[in-house]
Amino acid sequence: MSKFVKLHLVRTLNRYKELQKIKVKDVMLSGNVIATTPENTIGDVFNEMIKHNISGMPVIDNRRVMIGYVTLRDIGKYIINYPYLKVEEIMIKDPPYTTTDEDIITAFEKMIKFNKKLDQLPVINTKHPEKVFGKLEGIVFMRDIIGLFYKYIIKELKNLVNLSNNDNNGIKLKYQKLNNKNI
Repeated sequence: MSKFVKLHLVRTLNRYKELQKIKVKDVMLSGNVIATTPENTIGDVFNEMIKHNISGMPVIDNRRVMIGYVTLRDIGKYIINYPYLKVEEIMIKDPPYTTTDEDIITAFEKMIKFNKKLDQLPVINTKHPEKVFGKLEGIVFMRDIIGLFYKYIIKELKNLVNLSNNDNNGIKLKYQKLNNKNI
């Protein structure tokens, strides 16, 4: 392994450590998150999702405490035959969520490990233990996290692969020269 490959490998590891320090609060959309209530119909929620180009919504009560989550995929199963079905009948009752102080890598892992394959994750305040989930504070999107992964890691990995390939090509050339001399 050449000195340049080792240098880029260390640099890539350092960039990963930097990425671990980025918190959800640094990338989340906060404030007035598009959400629904359990009493709304899936037809209404479907129209809101299409209007805002989103694939899921937190379900909140009148105190803005998250009590569930509904996805476009879940609605799609019922929208044709049951557009007046209430959200509470199909919502995910124990959805994954994140908090403002959680790192983005952990939040990303929650999104990809959940069997519904979420591309966004509700951000809630869990400082009140009497609340089942907590007050909805925002939402973090997978595309934003992937953008940071690209910025911090993927570019560096591409450089590392290119350097490694160049290093291996150099070794192959030296090997071929040695073999040609021995013939």
